[in-house]
Formats: sequence, C-alpha cells, structure tokens
Amino acid sequence: MPPKKQGPNLDEILRTVSDGLNRASTTPNILGYRPHAKQIRFHQSNAPGRLYIGGNRSGKTVGGVNEDIWWALGTHPYKQTPRPPIRGRVVGVDFDNGIEKILKPQFARWLPPSSLINGSWTDSYYATTKTLTLANGSTIEFMSYVQDLAKFAGTSRHFIHFDEEPPKPIFNECKARLIDTGGHWWISETPVEGMTWVYDDIYIPGVTDPAGRIQVIQVDMTENPYISRVEIDSFLDGLDPKERQARGEGKFVHLGGLVFKHFGPKCVVDSVDPRKLVGLRQWASMDHGLNAPTAWLWHALYPNGSVLTFDEHYESGWTVSQHASRVHLMNQEHHRPPTYYVGDPAIKQRNAETGHSIQFAYQKEGIPIVLANNEVRAGIDRMNDYMLSDDQGRPTWLISSKCTNLIWELQRYRWKTWATAKLRDKNNPMEEPHKKNDHAVDSSRYFFSFMPDLALREDNTPDKAELNRRVAGMIQASTPVDVYKGNVDQSLQTTGWAPAGPTEWQAVDENVGIF
Repeated sequence: MPPKKQGPNLDEILRTVSDGLNRASTTPNILGYRPHAKQIRFHQSNAPGRLYIGGNRSGKTVGGVNEDIWWALGTHPYKQTPRPPIRGRVVGVDFDNGIEKILKPQFARWLPPSSLINGSWTDSYYATTKTLTLANGSTIEFMSYVQDLAKFAGTSRHFIHFDEEPPKPIFNECKARLIDTGGHWWISETPVEGMTWVYDDIYIPGVTDPAGRIQVIQVDMTENPYISRVEIDSFLDGLDPKERQARGEGKFVHLGGLVFKHFGPKCVVDSVDPRKLVGLRQWASMDHGLNAPTAWLWHALYPNGSVLTFDEHYESGWTVSQHASRVHLMNQEHHRPPTYYVGDPAIKQRNAETGHSIQFAYQKEGIPIVLANNEVRAGIDRMNDYMLSDDQGRPTWLISSKCTNLIWELQRYRWKTWATAKLRDKNNPMEEPHKKNDHAVDSSRYFFSFMPDLALREDNTPDKAELNRRVAGMIQASTPVDVYKGNVDQSLQTTGWAPAGPTEWQAVDENVGIF
C-alpha cells in the first residue's frame, strides 16, 4: 500500500503566503495603486480632454494606464464612467518600444488576474490584432504613431489614451472616433519635442480656460514621492537648462531657442486711434502667400526713430484683388495711405503662363510695392535691436494689441533644430529660423530692412541722409525723400477733422510716453 500523501505543512503554507505578499508588494495590481497628488487631480478631472504633462518618472504613464484600466473595468473610484463593455484605444510611439516595452508591461502589471479571460494574459491578448479583451467584454486596442493615418479610422471608442505626443493628423482622426460615444481622451507626455502643436492647440487653451473642455495637469519629477531625490538629482545632473526643464519639470521649451528673446508684454500697447498717427511717416509691409497667409502690417515712424506697428491684415486663400481691396479699405480707416509699401522681393517673379508677377498685380490695383532686402539674419538682428529698451525703459518698437497674429508669431518664432537628439548633440546650434508660422514676422522684417541701425538716430544727420538716399533709390523717387517727415492725404481724412499742430498721440500717451 503506497504511503499516504502528506499535505503541505505549516512552514510551507507560511512560505507560500509570504512569497505571495512579497510579489504583491513589489508588483501590485490596480488594487494596490496609490496615486500621488497630481495623479489624483488627473483621475478626478471630468474634462473631455486632459493633458497630463510631466517630467520623466513623474508617474504620467502609470497614471494614464490605470485610468485606462478603471474605464475598462467600470470601477473608477473618482467619477462615473460608461458601463462595460468599453471600447478603448491606447496609442504609443512605436510597437517595439512604446507598446511592447512600456505600455503592455504596465497593463500586465496593473490588471488584476481576475479581470483577464481565464485569469490569463495569453488567453486575453490577441497578437494579430494587438487587442486586449477582458473578461467583462471590454476591449483595448494598441496602436502606434508609425502606422498609416487610415488605420486610425473605424468604429467608435469610449476613450483614447495617447502615451507621448501624437502627430496632429493622428490625434484628429482618433478624436473623430469619440463623437458617437461622447468619449474622452487624455495625453500623457514629457514635452521633449519643444513647443509643438500640442502647446498651441491643447496646452494654451487648457491653462487659459481652466473651466473649458481641456484640463492641463503638470507634474514635476520631484512631486512623485515614490522615487528618490538622490536619483532625480543624478538624472538631471549634466542636462542643459532647456532639457532639464522639459525632462525634469515637464515644461514646454523652445529647443532651438526663441529668435526674439526680448519680445514681451512691454512691447505691446493698447489699440491706437489712427487719427493720432496721421501726421507721422507710415509704411505698409507685406509677405505674400496663397495657401499660406498673406500678412500686411502698418507701421508709424516717430521723429526720434521709434516705431509703432498699429494694424494688420492676415488672410489665406485670397486673390491679389481681394487683398488689395482690403488694404485700400484699411487705408481709409487709417485716414490716409502709407507713404511707402514694401514687400517680399519674391513677388517680382513672373508667372510662366501669364508673364505677370504679384508685384505687377498689386500695381494694377493701385498699390506700388518696393522690394525689400531679404537678408534674414540682418533683418532679425535689427528687429531684436528695436525690441531692446531705451534709456527710459521703453522698446523702440511697439506693437498694437490689434496685431494678434504678429504677436502670436513673435512669441513662438524659434531657431531651427536638428531632427534628432543625437544630431543636436553632435552639431552646433543651427543659425537659421524655423520656417513655420512666420508670415507676419517676415512682413515686419521686410519693413525693418529699410530702418536704420539704432545708432543712426535723427540727430545723426549724415546717417539719416544716407538712409533717405537709399530709400529714394529703391523707390526711384524724383523728389527728395525724408523717411521721418509726415505725409497726410487730406482726401482720406474724416470730414471736418484735421490735425492742428501736434496730435494728442504725439504729445502725451500713458502707454508710450512723450515723443
């Protein structure tokens, strides 16, 4: 008779329990998830869109994945979510790293075995479709940013989680999948790519309208209580200041650096009544575009050499005739035409079919445009000089708050960067600006190509005379030119009004001061 099989003794039972507790303490599932303060804010938000932006190891991916799991299980502890089965989508940078090495291990860690089919990841995950199906029928599909845009179409989803920054076309296509369900989306990212479309379209709306449809939760590495401060300092040590801000604090930075570092609130003044500017020399500058915007700007010059950019026209898809009509209308609103029109030198190029140029088309509409100097770096340097404060603390170039597109572009205009971090590390910073969202900037640069260096002030007669000669030559003037002398067109003035001596603007203005 075989010996009777003995059951586990007490020591073995205790050892098994101890091993289980050790595993649970080192790799807890969602039942052991203890979110830190910023993660709780993220989970509590009811906004349809959320940007959870943080430094490396700040807990953003962990928070995002646990949010995914709560939605899929229907067990969200902080708010009401749709009842399962839920259709979710999680999108990572690529399959080899973003999905296989980061996201899937996070789901395997935090999903309780009881939520899987037969308690098994193998039975729940279908590799061919990259879809995880839970025991309650909820599904989570894994996709990556390297896939074709068409792959992101299909049926509706209840939630979509983007881990790291998505390309804008993929983001938009995924958002369309949420329309039927009134679903939510969230992005968990470290902003290592700098001020991209996410900054403009998601971050800025989120921070300027906290009660809107987008909420921004920003977290610093040091706000994660589960990582050592020694390890944080070790990681950040040696990073350049910009990368430290992005990777440590989760802040958007211009990796290439801002072109106009001196631009700020002090450069912007309230909208100005154009009648106060009639007696001043005025220029209008333009940068031409068809699919891209055409940008017209109006500038007034003060006798001391200061500049006020006081109005703008900014439209895309218009014909030259439409732009010209708008320019003439704005001149009437200003009570005078500008003394000179200056523009992009490329407008002199003739069309191969018509033989005409953009410059000729504007000339036919009664707008003669002088061609500017297109030396980019010299123009940028001059614009930066005019933004510096004078001895009274005022910039020499002021911009009306009406010029919203110019202000928007100046705040974001940056130097071009190398395509990868490896190239950035191997090469010197690039010396040319990033050619995007620069139409109003280029328009103002063409104007400043005619302005003197700041050393050439009004009391410097030989230099002023040289500037006048240069402008006269460019416009083929038959009479002497004085770029600082006012030129008033009486026919465009409001009936019954005419400047009598110094205008109110020329005398005193609380924003600009005394000229």
